[in-house]
Amino acid sequence: MAILKLFPGITASVVNSFINIPYLKGIILETYGSGNAPTEKWFINLLEKAVAKGIYIINVTQCAGGSVILGHYETSSDLKRIGIVDGKDITTETAVAKMMYLLGEKLSKEEFKHYFETSLRGEIN
Repeated sequence: MAILKLFPGITASVVNSFINIPYLKGIILETYGSGNAPTEKWFINLLEKAVAKGIYIINVTQCAGGSVILGHYETSSDLKRIGIVDGKDITTETAVAKMMYLLGEKLSKEEFKHYFETSLRGEIN
């Protein structure tokens, strides 16, 4: 598992190095505001490639408050389309723990997404 914090000027080589970490099963993607990210083709294509490889990508906000709302703005609609999991208002630390737990449960892609986006122990409001 890895945490990829987005920053202005992030490059394809940075993102590519993350998605090619050997045996990687999940990425916590720290995005801007309500889940916004770059919309450049290279960025979306690399994330789509990762999802196709079976890597779970969870979208969490870098903000101290608020929530991810995938598809709310154009800058997150592609993320929703390619299968990024909506972290809602979960913290990065809790997303790591929840991902570790769910990865150990051997769930289907659909089940993983369902359970991640559902509050299991009050971690999502």
